[in-house]
Amino acid sequence: MYKIGICDDEKSTCAELEDIIDDFFRERGEKCEIQVWYTAESLRNDMIKFRPDVLFLDIEFPTENGVSVGKFIRDDLNDQIMNIVYISHKTNYAMELFQIHPYDFLVKPIKKRQIIATISKILELEEIENKEFKYVYNREEHRIPYGSILYFSSENRRVVIHKRDGSEETYYGKLNDIANKMPFNFFVASKSYVINMKHVTMWKRDYAKMTDGTVIHISRPNRDLFENTIHKYTIRGG
Repeated sequence: MYKIGICDDEKSTCAELEDIIDDFFRERGEKCEIQVWYTAESLRNDMIKFRPDVLFLDIEFPTENGVSVGKFIRDDLNDQIMNIVYISHKTNYAMELFQIHPYDFLVKPIKKRQIIATISKILELEEIENKEFKYVYNREEHRIPYGSILYFSSENRRVVIHKRDGSEETYYGKLNDIANKMPFNFFVASKSYVINMKHVTMWKRDYAKMTDGTVIHISRPNRDLFENTIHKYTIRGG
């Protein structure tokens, strides 16, 4: 059962979101648990006992900025998995929000189709992350959920799979053979690297920094596509 959080000091926005989300899951024949907060402080206090899979989070609160709440989730709680969807009347927060790596950014007034599209894409991505990458090593088949992979690297006919828990798995092969078969959230950074865009925490045109601190070079031919892709993937806008 999915857990959905909504935090906004506008009660009408919370009610509208709750109705849309409840109807969406009801039509799918699935259950979801929805928790609503009207202040950033109450959200922080409850986060220990209720950790949503998806959090719709306002940015402007009377006493605290939603950006600081996002940093609390990512840094203090060390939760890099929660899908944070920011909502705001303003559109000038893109660079502030990037380091928090939100799933989406929606501009008020929120449209029903945007909410449905966002949740649908999140569910699609969750489904992909539960699927497994398969490879053969020492005549045995090995499987790793895509959601556990930060990036692939390649050197001297060996492919190294760098995982979220800090471990690595290696097999003989070519990165080119798998690069174009990756799910949509993986990007070919160069001939030597394929990165999981969900785990990019900082970027410039020629490099991406991953959640483990690794800085990966983006090859010159791939930079335009990378720049377009990272904008779409991180801050989609309304």
